[in-house]
Amino acid sequence: MKKIIFILSIILISVAAKSQVIDTTFTPMTAVKIIPFKAKFTDTINVTYLGIKISDDNLKNACVLNWALLDSKGAIHIYGNATIQGADYDAWNGNNLFPFIFVGKLYNLIFDNN
Repeated sequence: MKKIIFILSIILISVAAKSQVIDTTFTPMTAVKIIPFKAKFTDTINVTYLGIKISDDNLKNACVLNWALLDSKGAIHIYGNATIQGADYDAWNGNNLFPFIFVGKLYNLIFDNN
């Protein structure tokens, strides 16, 4: 009798327990530090990070990057898209820093080595 009660209680607990749901669609942006500056004339705080997330890569000849300029609290001030294609895509060769360097050159951003 004790075994049946124990098994039933385990079953009831497992049914009543709420499992944690993991959102696999959310992919956070990876960011690197840049020399701080005001992204817009009306900004009261400097942006300090360049964040990049790959949104579409066909693994052949083109990749779309979502980029954003973030302040120290993670708030987005300016964002946009950049496409790596052709010779730039061939030069990428799997280097994790390449997307940051690519966007940095497009928008004349200076990286902070500290």
